[in-house]
Amino acid sequence: MNKKDGKLSDGWKLVSDSGCSLLVPEKMDIDYSVVPFTISVDDADYIDGLDINIEDMLDHIENCRSGGRTSCPSPHAWLEAWGDAENVIAFTLSAALSGSYNSAIAARHMALEKNPGRNICVINTCGAGALPEHLAQSIYDGISDGDSFDMVVKTAEDVARKTQVMFALGSLDNLIKAGRLNKLVGYAAHRFSISAIGVASPGGRIELRHKFRGLKKIYGKLIDTLREVGFDGGELVISHCMNEEGAEKLGHLIKAEWLDTDVSVVPASGLCSYYMGKGGMIVTYYDGNRA
Repeated sequence: MNKKDGKLSDGWKLVSDSGCSLLVPEKMDIDYSVVPFTISVDDADYIDGLDINIEDMLDHIENCRSGGRTSCPSPHAWLEAWGDAENVIAFTLSAALSGSYNSAIAARHMALEKNPGRNICVINTCGAGALPEHLAQSIYDGISDGDSFDMVVKTAEDVARKTQVMFALGSLDNLIKAGRLNKLVGYAAHRFSISAIGVASPGGRIELRHKFRGLKKIYGKLIDTLREVGFDGGELVISHCMNEEGAEKLGHLIKAEWLDTDVSVVPASGLCSYYMGKGGMIVTYYDGNRA
């Protein structure tokens, strides 16, 4: 759990689940924490946090017959993370991919029944991966300017809506097992070692754009897909599963194509690594031109 004690922003709390963590710079004087998903394999539970051993988890999944399963944070976990903060903004993995959003909504009802005077907003990001710093910065700026809770939330929702997500999947196996992709596509992908590039639909589901054999093609396909969706530079984050060298290479290729791009490279969470597989990457970027 990553937590920062607030001073300027006393009374405010930002919380995300481990499927859609925020980039919050140390300089931001704001309280932030993450509630973890749990990945279960056989009789072992891997709690998604800084101490999770992703390589061991993925090797365990690969060598077990049943595969793994994931559990979203409980309402109690959300309540505990919110604490007694008067103003809470919570961010969840796409509601189309997980029950985390519904769990947070249930927690919100419980919290407001106990104390109706609190301000609590739950935002479905319709995405996954590390969200660009622009989101936390927009919230921090609003708080610093003395904006009302509703105004800060409106800004956060607008930035979240304009944050785009792209998936470079090293393996489709766990997405198929979880019912996130068509089983026929999954059978062919598994048999022929197919990798894929996907994007998040407006409703937060994964839409496959390109399927190909071998991870070596992933860089060119990602650049092609960024062109297709009209990327024109700005802030971009690459979350990777055990592929820092590949993520850095992709970052250099993106900056060579779009000079006005600020690229951050971070390790993916356990949950995101579980779904995208070894070598996979998630690209998130802020698209200010999106309606």
